Amino acid sequence: MKWSNEYRVGIPVIDAQHKRLFELIQELSEALHSGLRGSDVARTLEALDQYTTRHFQLEEKYMRESGYPGIEEQQKAHVYFGRRFAQLQDLLKDSGLTLELMNSIQDELSQWVTEHVTGLDKKFGQFYQSLPR
Repeated sequence: MKWSNEYRVGIPVIDAQHKRLFELIQELSEALHSGLRGSDVARTLEALDQYTTRHFQLEEKYMRESGYPGIEEQQKAHVYFGRRFAQLQDLLKDSGLTLELMNSIQDELSQWVTEHVTGLDKKFGQFYQSLPR
């Protein structure tokens, strides 16, 4: 997953966090395909989980403070991601790192983050930028 300007939402701190999120997912992808043990991948997933939790908290803080009317939809999406992410982590613990799980983790995370940033987050960015300064 490579960052590009098409993912910018126009809020510098959120854009910086999104860029880092893309980097972490790329690092996870590299870890998955480099033959690392399941425990190493689990640690990488845990770091990504902690980062996304902090990121979602910051996004939602900006949304609350700006009176964003789409905050509930965003919160639901964040909760969904957190639950699905936890399921993937549990599968890794229970089943070990299989090729199927490796592909599922990579594909699901990449797809969800890309769609979320280009969809809901961009909508928020447009709203936020339209506010009087």
